[in-house]
Amino acid sequence: MDRKIDAGVNTSTVVFSGDGKLLRGLCQDGKLRAWDAASGELKQTIAFADGDVAPVLTNTTLTTMGKDGAIKAWDLTTGKVSKSVTPSGMRARRATVAPDGQYFIGAYAVEGMPSANAIRTVEGDGKNRFTVAAGIGGISTVAISPDGASIVAASYDADVRAWSAKNGELLRLIDELPVSMFDMKFSPDGKWLAAAGADRTLYLYDTKTWRMARKLVGQPEMISAVAFSADGRMIATGGFSEYTQKRPVKVIIWDLASARPHRTVDAAQRVASVAFSPNGKVTAVSTGGKSIDLWQVAE
Repeated sequence: MDRKIDAGVNTSTVVFSGDGKLLRGLCQDGKLRAWDAASGELKQTIAFADGDVAPVLTNTTLTTMGKDGAIKAWDLTTGKVSKSVTPSGMRARRATVAPDGQYFIGAYAVEGMPSANAIRTVEGDGKNRFTVAAGIGGISTVAISPDGASIVAASYDADVRAWSAKNGELLRLIDELPVSMFDMKFSPDGKWLAAAGADRTLYLYDTKTWRMARKLVGQPEMISAVAFSADGRMIATGGFSEYTQKRPVKVIIWDLASARPHRTVDAAQRVASVAFSPNGKVTAVSTGGKSIDLWQVAE
């Protein structure tokens, strides 16, 4: 291992700040922490409000859900809530905010049909934009395109749905995938959607046609985490064992041009999150433990 950051508390999702100076992580004690990416020194701690749950951290945003059902967007610089909406009706199971902060999306159970899912999009003022059906069995992962124009959700029925964020138009029902997807990410330019899950395969979809463009095969375990580099030339995948989440696994850094592994590194157990530094030289790997591994992309 090249080096690690001692978080001091179990940490799941990790992302780098836009300038690469900070590494942020969601911590099990209900706080978001930011460390100096070079030295590992703790630089910032954001404590969620009492009762806040289901935090979602991306490169640009943090959302939590209040005990009153409010969906909150946080300013990562000030550590304060910048916007809060409370959609009418049922409480969301998970929620996140668009990159530009103009709308929120929430995943819901359909009333009277607990196994059926719905995605609701809510304006910044709390007005409902649209609600669409989103499969059955629970929603495994949600992604919003970098320009905020498209919303994609994968459900445990192994289907993936893409909608227009403007009006809820179904852009594509992807029903050819053999298994459930556990993570999905858009490329930074929005041209590709990467999806991966139980069959150890990384699928790349062209977001103009929403058709599968290629597959990357070689991850030895089921895939739990995916991340693109800022230039879109590399993608990292982290896995987990079907036998136990405590089993050592691999993280593969793929070169997309050749569709071949660029570097493979070890992780102590199930990979909760992977992230590239903005310059593409470092990959952060979180396994949900009290330390975060940092690997040089080039050996």
